[in-house]
Amino acid sequence: MRVVFLALFLRTLSFGAEEVCHVGPVTGIAIGENTIYSCSQAGILCRDESSTTFVEVAAPDFRIIDIVAIDDGQLAVCGGLPGTSGIIGILDIASSEMKTRTVSKDLIYALAYSRPTGTLAVACADGNVKLLRLPLESSDKPIVTHKHTAAARAVAFSPEGKLLVSGGLDGVLLVTHLGEGRSPRVLQEHTAGVESLTFSADGKHFASGARDSKVRLHSTDGRLIRTYSGIGMENELAAERLPARVWALAWDDTRLVAGTSKGQLYCLSNSDDQWTLLENIRESIYVLGFDSSGLLWAGSNASLVRK
Repeated sequence: MRVVFLALFLRTLSFGAEEVCHVGPVTGIAIGENTIYSCSQAGILCRDESSTTFVEVAAPDFRIIDIVAIDDGQLAVCGGLPGTSGIIGILDIASSEMKTRTVSKDLIYALAYSRPTGTLAVACADGNVKLLRLPLESSDKPIVTHKHTAAARAVAFSPEGKLLVSGGLDGVLLVTHLGEGRSPRVLQEHTAGVESLTFSADGKHFASGARDSKVRLHSTDGRLIRTYSGIGMENELAAERLPARVWALAWDDTRLVAGTSKGQLYCLSNSDDQWTLLENIRESIYVLGFDSSGLLWAGSNASLVRK
């Protein structure tokens, strides 16, 4: 991937382009080998782990909301046009060529990729959660696995690709065991819309963050392990308490980290329902991701920062 980054950098120089930067919230991060890809209203930008300079990878004519790496040379993207179309794209990084497919009549907010099965899952503004097998140009129609009663905002596969979890603004988690023909299990512990999901590296647990200032930790059989309550609220005066939205979660081998709409980063305990404040960056945190060396990256308002 360092070769890909160098090719992009040289192409930028050859056109005499000025340094590029993000516009609006950074809502998606994809981690490549030595390269970090991120998206905002400016499109998709990348930077080498050791650099502070962004390079433009693609600027499509639709809004990109989320991205995920699907192999060493491609990214999957989602977004669309509000109220008009939900679009999935497969981007060839070296050439900046993108193949697209419209799979919904409204925005797609999030996507996940299962490498073992070659399948994309998408969370749609109309509440549908759909599966789409690659390659994108195949004739297979997207499969609706289940539907939320409000917009679906987050989706995640277990590492082996057998379990699919989605979260919606209806406050519900839907847990589907793929290929078993069972109806999704419905988890309703959150009291407000779910915004973020992540699995543990060993695939035994998943965590959900919501607009109720809570993170819920579950085992893959749906059992609630613990609830981290009041995240982002510890310094709020009682008369001014507005819930902090847990917009972002990331989990590496040892750390479960949450980012809030009020700009706090927290490390959540592995043994109880406590947490530690890592930093207050004072800007809403929309997305988090760990790179190959274990460093944490956070997407906020028009910036991507390493922590």
